[in-house]
Amino acid sequence: MSETAQHKHLVSSDRRIFGSLLSREEYVNGMLCKADTWVWFHRNGTLSSCELACNTIIEDIPCRANSKAHFHRNGRLMKCYLMENYHIQGVPARADTFVLFHNSGILSACRLDEDHFCNGLRCKSGTWLGLHDNGCLKRCVVGEDTFKDGLLLRADSWAAFHNNGVIENHKLTADAFIHGIFCKAGDILLFDEEGRVTETISRTV
Repeated sequence: MSETAQHKHLVSSDRRIFGSLLSREEYVNGMLCKADTWVWFHRNGTLSSCELACNTIIEDIPCRANSKAHFHRNGRLMKCYLMENYHIQGVPARADTFVLFHNSGILSACRLDEDHFCNGLRCKSGTWLGLHDNGCLKRCVVGEDTFKDGLLLRADSWAAFHNNGVIENHKLTADAFIHGIFCKAGDILLFDEEGRVTETISRTV
C-alpha cells in the first residue's frame, strides 16, 4: 500500500493503482464518492466500483446515495441500487434490492415492482426477472397459466428461455405428456434452441 497526502492506494506490481481510500468526498468519473470509502479500478484503469455520496443519475438510472455502484471494464454500469421504484427500459424495477446490467447497457436482472409482460409472458410482480443481452426474456416466475411452445407453464413456476425466446428449461408442476413422453410433476425439462427436449431430470423420490 502506498500513501499520498490525500489518499491511500493499493498498487499492483506493475505500479497500477487498483484501489484508493478516499480521505474526503471526491468526484471520480463525474460521480461524487463518499469519504473514507474505497474506490476500485479494473486492470485497464477504468472504474470498477465506488460508494456514492449522494443520489446520482448514471446512464439515466437513478442510483441511491450511500450505496455501491459497480461498472464493467468498458465503463458501462453493471450493478446499482435504485433511489426509488423505476421503469428501466420499460421494465418496472423495485428499489428494495439491486439491479444488474449487461456491458451493452441492456438490463440484465431486477426484481419486478408489478406484473410485466415480456415475450408474450406475464411475469409475476415481486419476483426476479432476467434478460439476455439482446433484451429477450431469460428467466422469470410465471404470473398466470400460459401455453408456450406447446407447454403449459403454470402460474408461480420458474421458466428459463434461450435468447431466441424458446424455452430452455422448466420444472413441471403437474404430470404431462411432452413430445409424446410422459413426465411427472417435479421433473425438470431441458430444451434446445429449436424447442426439442434434450434431457429430463426426474424428481427424486
